Amino acid sequence: MLTALILLIALPLVLGFGGRWSEPLDALSHFRAHLAVGLLVLAGLALFLGHWSSGAMGAIVVGVALYTVAPFIVPMKPDVVPGAPSYTLLQMNLLWNAGDHTETIRRIADTRPDIVTVQELTGEWRASLQALEATYPYQAICLEADGYHGDSALLSRRPFVQGSEPRCDVADSLAVARIDLNGVAVTVAAHHQLWPWPRGQWRRFASVRDKLAALPAPLLLAGDFNAVGWSAFLGAYAKATGTRVVRGVGATWILERWPTEAARFFGLGIDNILASPAITIQSIERLPATDSDHLPVLVRFTVAPPEREPQTAVAARG
Repeated sequence: MLTALILLIALPLVLGFGGRWSEPLDALSHFRAHLAVGLLVLAGLALFLGHWSSGAMGAIVVGVALYTVAPFIVPMKPDVVPGAPSYTLLQMNLLWNAGDHTETIRRIADTRPDIVTVQELTGEWRASLQALEATYPYQAICLEADGYHGDSALLSRRPFVQGSEPRCDVADSLAVARIDLNGVAVTVAAHHQLWPWPRGQWRRFASVRDKLAALPAPLLLAGDFNAVGWSAFLGAYAKATGTRVVRGVGATWILERWPTEAARFFGLGIDNILASPAITIQSIERLPATDSDHLPVLVRFTVAPPEREPQTAVAARG
């Protein structure tokens, strides 16, 4: 019986590593951390009871699984860039039907990030966020983005790059703006993805892939991707955009009927950040819960200045 349970959990855990070849298998990968914890308990019990073969097999699978998920779960070590100006971005899924908006407004006002990316922004939420318009005068709001749980939006204290206009991909719930960070132009995007297979996550990615690939670097992409950092889906996202999936975010979402703070320990890490090589992530913090089913994620980062073309000295001939 114990061996059968080990096999029952190990099978979907192993199959989840085939996500790059199959959407259904990639859907299994989102639960890799949870399955690994369950298998760890069973494998330990099997070894304790002397079931050496099944226990060892389970332990090997657990080791590989935890090795792949640990970088995205374990808090990252702060990365300080001496002398470089730092900026902050706050990623929030507001929850379209949240009853209390006060805590969210307070969290933004107290944190005072340079940039805020949000998803599930409804008409009611837009009315509530008007209290922040003086602080965040630069906004990219995608009206009726996907007809499902509200809009994606981007709010900024920093000005948009002169001559640029924020862009919205209405069908794919994508908001994009070029933001001037002390003379360095950075592309920031807020995206809300659909659920994994059998829902339309990969279909939406296929629809927006070319637009994502065309976004100029340096790029900071934040959102509710409905996908964990180690998934093949986010790997494909990073490849298409020339970015990397930022590690150390941890779990951010849990079912609405559960206390949101429980997401830190039992949830899924589906609120993620992708960053270009020129962007250094200094720290990541999950802030206290609001009335959403997602924890806010605060990112502190620096941006390398653009490289100047070398000037060739021309010697004057006498």
